[in-house]
Amino acid sequence: MGASVFGIGLSGLNAASLGLSTTGHNIANANTPGYSRQNVKQSAPYPQYTGNGFTGLGVRVDTVQRSYDEFLTKQVQTATSQDSYYGTYLAEIKQVDNLVADPAAGVSPVLQSFFSAVQGMATNPASLPARQSLMSNAQGLVNRFQVFDQRLSEMRAGVNGNLVSAADHVTALSKQIAQINGQIAVSSSGGQLPNDLLDQRDQMVLDLNTLVKATSIKQSDGSINVFIGNGQNLVVGGTAYAIAAKPSISDPQRLSIVYTQGAIDAEIPETMLTGGQLGGLLEYRSKVLDSAQNSIERMAVVLGQTFNAQMRQGQDLYGNMGTNFFDYPQGNVSLMHTVVAPPAANVSSTFATVSLPAGVKSVASDYSLKYDPTIPGNEYVITRLSDNVSQSVSAASMGTGPTVLGLTWNVVAGTMAAGEKVGVSMPPVIGNVLSNRNNTAAIPPAVAPVLGGYIEDVSKIQASDYEVFYDGTDYQVTRQSDGQRTQITGGVGGQFANNANSIVVDGLRLSFSQGTPTAGDRFTVQPYAGFSRSLSIKPTDPRVIAAGVPIISNTQRTNTGTGKISQVSVDAASTITTQSAVNPALKNPVTITFASPTTYTLTDGATTSAPIGYVAGQLISFNGWNVKIDGQPAQGDKFSIDPGTSLDADGRNALKLGELQSRKIIDGGKANYQEAYGQMVAVIGAKTNEVAIMSTAQIEVRKQAEISRDSVSAVNLDEEAANLLRYQQAYQASSKVIQIAQQAFDAIVRIGG
Repeated sequence: MGASVFGIGLSGLNAASLGLSTTGHNIANANTPGYSRQNVKQSAPYPQYTGNGFTGLGVRVDTVQRSYDEFLTKQVQTATSQDSYYGTYLAEIKQVDNLVADPAAGVSPVLQSFFSAVQGMATNPASLPARQSLMSNAQGLVNRFQVFDQRLSEMRAGVNGNLVSAADHVTALSKQIAQINGQIAVSSSGGQLPNDLLDQRDQMVLDLNTLVKATSIKQSDGSINVFIGNGQNLVVGGTAYAIAAKPSISDPQRLSIVYTQGAIDAEIPETMLTGGQLGGLLEYRSKVLDSAQNSIERMAVVLGQTFNAQMRQGQDLYGNMGTNFFDYPQGNVSLMHTVVAPPAANVSSTFATVSLPAGVKSVASDYSLKYDPTIPGNEYVITRLSDNVSQSVSAASMGTGPTVLGLTWNVVAGTMAAGEKVGVSMPPVIGNVLSNRNNTAAIPPAVAPVLGGYIEDVSKIQASDYEVFYDGTDYQVTRQSDGQRTQITGGVGGQFANNANSIVVDGLRLSFSQGTPTAGDRFTVQPYAGFSRSLSIKPTDPRVIAAGVPIISNTQRTNTGTGKISQVSVDAASTITTQSAVNPALKNPVTITFASPTTYTLTDGATTSAPIGYVAGQLISFNGWNVKIDGQPAQGDKFSIDPGTSLDADGRNALKLGELQSRKIIDGGKANYQEAYGQMVAVIGAKTNEVAIMSTAQIEVRKQAEISRDSVSAVNLDEEAANLLRYQQAYQASSKVIQIAQQAFDAIVRIGG
């Protein structure tokens, strides 16, 4: 009996001791992240059969079990991933929101100051201080665009740095999870679970979810497999895989997350990496940062181009036609000009290229090209419209690409009609075009395809980058901001050589200057990249600002009728960037002669039109100008449109420059400059508010998930204190059992002695 009682007491003593140790372990780890409360699971061993029945053999400790609920743990992981996603997104988008919405540091106040200076010049066009004020305010506007570009570029660099850090942290955690997987598999082979190792692994998976949404699947040996993205293995048993932030195959300045297997890097599409810090960073960059930077740059392009076009319609204080006010890189032009000569069936096409010489950023003037076959050796006349300087070139020379008046001209095919004159303007160049690193390499003597182009219509351009994909037959152009795709049929051999078979999408004209793309080739088009950085103010002399209009209307003093002519206006400049701002014949003297009170003719040099019907108040348009005559002219009355002089110093073109502030040009005539900027600010502000609300809500979701998990797994110090007393009493009672058994054994020994 003594030995049996000793064994029972000893088993109880051991069980109570383990209970005390487990309770102490719980108390010690009450504040350890991810720790799950542990409990001693004990049972009575199979009893011993005796003649008096079954007698107990004490207590048996089956295991030390952690309080754990897999479903609640995964809920916390998911909630934490979303909380980190929205927290990261909010922290980043707040920077952009604060920048664009700042009432003092935003673009709106300096834009308003700029146009106020324009109005000041319109009020006093001959005032040099007013002109100097315009130049100073313009420089302030350019500086603000450049500050925005710099700040947004810094934010982009910050995103790249955070992507590198997060990707490295993910890889480090994957290695740690793989290592602990191996330890758990070995430790679990004895039949008991290593609770502390399991808690550590769960905490690592939770930490992983703060970086990227990850899912885990438990294996039979106790290890887990971890997946991210679209099922990419991150951990498989004891094997860890790596991810890294590396230059994108489509844009080396843009870091993408790549999945690494050996020496092979596979780029993970951004849409597949959801949740966590990585998901927040990638979503913010593609939906907010890219949009903000493209919106600001587009606004600078539209403002610069339209202001320049209006300036080129005016006349400066020297009596010259206006030149570009803003300076920025221009692109080469491939012209397709179709002439319909009598009879109508006789159609001839002229293909010509006009390009900037090497090293030349831009030209400030529009040009005209005239063809006159009656002058052998001087068939072509090129005129710089700003100062009316002309130079004649032979037809033979025009086929060799001569540089004339600052531009290189090359008529590659076709013939212009005799006496025909066309205007030429150099458009803003496409900012950047990148070839995908996976494109098929050209094998010499073949050359790699080079895609380029220019901004053709500023009223149609969108705040987005583009991807051009060639499938071997056709082209697919994808607008990155909203995923809209445009299918374009390819040209001969799939190569675009000129305007006849170039890519035209959203106001952009793209063509291959060399090489032939191969099926599967991709190109990233960044239309406005670097525009603000290269933007500057062209004039250094305030007198060259073209505030006046280069033509005036006059009335013959001997007129006898009541007809009165209005001030002549220049036709509005087109948003097409390759068209000259004015008709090359704008300054030709024109006489309006009334053959009768109801008919008139237009005489331009030696050419007189057929009689034209007249109605009082009728608008007369000719040579790129328009004018209105009211009243009733008499037979023989004459009116004229003549070139202006520097002495006129009128502010009519300055008024037109001021009207640009309210003119709806952007998005196909839907918004003016400030409205477009305001829309961008509103969109970013609304998105910031949305993300802030979601972040606040997700914090509560995470807290509730943690409360639910902690209700099962967390250490309750009051409960553990009670357990200490319970196990202490059990320990003392078991000791007493052993003591009594010892006393009984001693008594038996004394009786036997």
